[in-house]
Amino acid sequence: MTKHSHTAPVKMTTHQAKTLWNTLSPEQKKHFNEMYQKLQNGELMLQNVNVDDNEKIQNIVLEPKDKFSKPIEPFMSHFKVD
Repeated sequence: MTKHSHTAPVKMTTHQAKTLWNTLSPEQKKHFNEMYQKLQNGELMLQNVNVDDNEKIQNIVLEPKDKFSKPIEPFMSHFKVD
């Protein structure tokens, strides 16, 4: 019988988060706050996480949940959608 270790994902320390926040420009901070609010409201979905060769996260792609997928976009352009 094999035991599996279930550990929580590693999170940033408060110091790391403050350091990262302080490196962001005012525009980046504004964009982050807008994105975070939409994520909290369930308006966004995770589309992709891009990592480098060392498996370090480079960027996270979030998309609106109500965005049409690419295959349907040309078809939907023939209809008025509100």
